[in-house]
Amino acid sequence: MNWLFLFLEINATLLFIAVAAVALRHGRLPFLELISAALFGLLLEEGDQLIFQTYHYSSDWVLMLDRAPLIIGLTWALLIAGAMRITDAMGVNRRLAPFVDSVLVIALDLTFDAIAIRIGMWTWTGIGPTVGWFGVPAGNFYTWLFITLGFSAITRLLRDHTARRRWMEWLQLLVPIPAFVFIIASIVPFAWVMVLTGVRPEEGLWMFAVALAVFVAFAARAVFGPNRVPADGQMTAIVALPLAFFTRLSIHGFFLLALLVLGIGVQYPVLLVVSVSLFILEFPLARFVHGRLNGAGRLSDGSLAPTTADLASPSQA
Repeated sequence: MNWLFLFLEINATLLFIAVAAVALRHGRLPFLELISAALFGLLLEEGDQLIFQTYHYSSDWVLMLDRAPLIIGLTWALLIAGAMRITDAMGVNRRLAPFVDSVLVIALDLTFDAIAIRIGMWTWTGIGPTVGWFGVPAGNFYTWLFITLGFSAITRLLRDHTARRRWMEWLQLLVPIPAFVFIIASIVPFAWVMVLTGVRPEEGLWMFAVALAVFVAFAARAVFGPNRVPADGQMTAIVALPLAFFTRLSIHGFFLLALLVLGIGVQYPVLLVVSVSLFILEFPLARFVHGRLNGAGRLSDGSLAPTTADLASPSQA
């Protein structure tokens, strides 16, 4: 038995239960969003391994659902739902909010994926340790952007409708299906460009960099541009937001510790710099979000922002 894996499974499960309890206390919809994100994560893992077969998980995991460890689905939920809570707390442009969610999630994957494969959590098929991003194919990061974008966009669209029709909240459990279809569609242009350029998908870091730059540009406009809205009180409960940051810091901290203890940072100093930098950036991000919450109700020009109820009214639909 791999005691490290068991330790991660137990703690991630307990954290998920705590987040789920807090979400349920603050409404059915936040809880359903978390559960559907977990279902989405498991669908992603099963779908990729069945359709594309680009990686496989270690047999040392204890709680497995077919090909995917349960912890992976729960972690997907914590990452995506947590990013959405942080974005909600910033009161960003509603239409561009999914881009902010995507940037927040990819900031974690850029650090832990390359370390996780060196711990033996999963193995990429036919990819050496120096290919792509330190052994992680570029297509993985490209897809991560659209994984979060699709789930967030559909979930946020459903939120607008549930404000007037509460019974529609249960449709959130079906969101993983169209979100998965969205991912498949998003892979097509990546694969097409790779074929045209003759570059192997795992080596197409430049295309991921281009996509990331576009996402960051949209995210910056969402955070600092016009048409911002107040923080969503239901989605950013006083306990939910600290839990979202606690999850992010825990993931950063664990893999950064593994990077140092196993000597990976000495072997790959660039990975060490990126990991430390993204970990440190979590603290000014938390302060920034706190500042936005303290100033909730006003936009950057000082004028009163429309309330959630105003945005959900028939005249605004």
